[in-house]
Amino acid sequence: MNAPKRILIVEDDLPMAMGLEFNLRAEGFSVEHRPDGETGLERAIEGRLDLVVLDMLLPGISGLDVLDGIRQSDLRTPILILSATASSDSVVLGLQKGADDYLTKPFELEVLLARIKSLMRTRDWLTAPFREQHSEQVRLGGRVVDFRSSQVSGPRGVVDLSFKEAQLLRHLMEAGGRTVTREELLREVWGYSESIQTRTIDNFVVALRKKIEDDPKHPLHIQTVPGEGYRFQD
Repeated sequence: MNAPKRILIVEDDLPMAMGLEFNLRAEGFSVEHRPDGETGLERAIEGRLDLVVLDMLLPGISGLDVLDGIRQSDLRTPILILSATASSDSVVLGLQKGADDYLTKPFELEVLLARIKSLMRTRDWLTAPFREQHSEQVRLGGRVVDFRSSQVSGPRGVVDLSFKEAQLLRHLMEAGGRTVTREELLREVWGYSESIQTRTIDNFVVALRKKIEDDPKHPLHIQTVPGEGYRFQD
């Protein structure tokens, strides 16, 4: 029997946190709660978590600072942020700092559960064997991408992929040379929202090219299709 997925909730609103904890446990998750940024960050960097639900407005250090602290040591654990504002700048900043999804308060419980389960499925998809190769590893020229560890091994050593970078790369790879539009990436990788700008995708592509391309300014694998999106080339 598989162990339950482990979720950390970092939320200072105690009634909300207790409600989330109760409902997530009812869904079969193992749940921990921390009421402030300091203790939330301490627990998150200990590891052994499958997902973090992180409020942005916390006593002590802010949610963005907690996000920064987690991502300094852990690029792979999915983070869903809870924001009190739906402003584009706030959401984009959280995503640029390493969050993988977001919800604006107030939100419906069913929506939160759906987002969490979607991130969990994506995590499982990333670590599943790639295509017909029966392996989680894919060779790109002189590099090897390992989706299970979210790492790229190559001439310059080993570099880590963030959860979202790995998701973006695998989606492009599985398109089989087809041009993938920015709209498709917004929908399939980010979960389309009007608050998410296409510049977010472009920023992630720039970062990803630095990790898998010999010459990021003249990419071989992730090619730009002007006016449309991106195409992956083996």
